[in-house]
Amino acid sequence: MANVLSLAQLAFVLFTTAIATVNGFARPSISVWTTPNGARHTSQHSRPSFVTSLHEKKGKPGGLDSDVSNKLLVETVAPFRGLRLFFYAAFASGAFVGGLITASGVAAAMNGLRDDVDLNAEYLNLAIDFGAVALFAVLAKIDLDKDAELTAVVEEKVERKKQLKKATSAMRERERMLKELEVNVRVSEDGGTKAAPLGIMQEKARQHVILVAGPGRAIRDALRGAQLNKVNFAMTNVLVVPYETGIDEAERASRPDGGGFGDARPSYETQPYVAEPIGEGWGEFVAAEMEAAADQA
Repeated sequence: MANVLSLAQLAFVLFTTAIATVNGFARPSISVWTTPNGARHTSQHSRPSFVTSLHEKKGKPGGLDSDVSNKLLVETVAPFRGLRLFFYAAFASGAFVGGLITASGVAAAMNGLRDDVDLNAEYLNLAIDFGAVALFAVLAKIDLDKDAELTAVVEEKVERKKQLKKATSAMRERERMLKELEVNVRVSEDGGTKAAPLGIMQEKARQHVILVAGPGRAIRDALRGAQLNKVNFAMTNVLVVPYETGIDEAERASRPDGGGFGDARPSYETQPYVAEPIGEGWGEFVAAEMEAAADQA
């Protein structure tokens, strides 16, 4: 009896030690060795913790896979679909097994092996069993089709949200780029200008910037229309920045600035609310804005 108890106790200790090792709670092992000169050394080896490895995996960037998160969203919208499919499968299996048993009895009666079978009642039971199988199959098909439609809707919304987040991030980046772009602002009545970043004009001078980008004809039409409402532009601190597309930087730099003889510029281009874009980066910014507008169209 004592041997039996000792074996049982030993098995219990080994089992608990194994469980503790798997869960990362076992004591660290200690190694002892003796060097040739007689000195004894010990070292402690800690076993890897299963719980710690789980936390390390959770701490890694990335989170859940997109397919898993989409399935979880679908489950939150229709939480009982999986349960219904389970009951459909269970009831259909039961009806199918019952139908097979009934069919075997009918076959035995038709072959003369059994004489205690009422064929009319068994035919009715067969119809009920296999009819139930067909009914549950149709219900499962309808539920699966609805699940597929819901999954497509959820994936579309998630993708739209991702695109919106990406567009918002790109818009903020373009706003940062816009603040760093420079313009020539008219600071005196005789046409004197001063270069300043648009960010300074927005934050310090409280200017509302309107960027007009397009071909030369569209730019001229927009500036002529703005000249008709120049009083309103002056009262509302609006700064119009025209940027003509379709020309290179050399042609843009060779245009008259109105400071020399015979190179007077149109009056709609020299209004106080009109600022001329200068420096680098304007082409990239306008191209990014047009691309974003095309994507949103």
